[in-house]
Amino acid sequence: MPLMTLTPSQRLASVDDLLLYRLSQLTAAAGAVVVRLCEGGYGITRREWGLLAQLHGYPQGLLPSELADRMHRDRARTSRTITALLGKQLIERTTLPHDRRSVRVSLTREGQALYAQLMPQIQHINSQILSVLSHDEAASLDDALERLRVQALAVQVSMSPDLPKADRRRGRAVSALVTSPTRPQA
Repeated sequence: MPLMTLTPSQRLASVDDLLLYRLSQLTAAAGAVVVRLCEGGYGITRREWGLLAQLHGYPQGLLPSELADRMHRDRARTSRTITALLGKQLIERTTLPHDRRSVRVSLTREGQALYAQLMPQIQHINSQILSVLSHDEAASLDDALERLRVQALAVQVSMSPDLPKADRRRGRAVSALVTSPTRPQA
């Protein structure tokens, strides 16, 4: 009987086999092209492009908190990106009449024009990357990505109560990580 060779996703023997690491490698390689296009060609960061792309299709605009949620970013980082795009006159803020403390953010005409120029190029990059897959493989990838997203959310919910809160400013003692109930003891 022939031995079955395990795939990296089945093996998980090193960091190079881990799904999230492999996805980050793909994102880094593909993202480098997008970064050069955005920064070199249009003077915006990839994060700024993401915010512009999220605003497209919402002529009435979105609340900054909605943008943060849609982009899966924290509100402080989203606020900094909004400030940068306001300075570049690609977005505008509109105060809500019923709540003067709240604002909606929307694309300016310049922001809409930039989206119209950049989106087809970003789509082309994605199309080139996906061109190595057959139609059936692309459909399987889409299905697998959605199932993985749903499973990741389920894992997040199930593990959340056991995981310590992040505190990047202070750091965390190594001993606290080793004795965490979700990690094996050293």
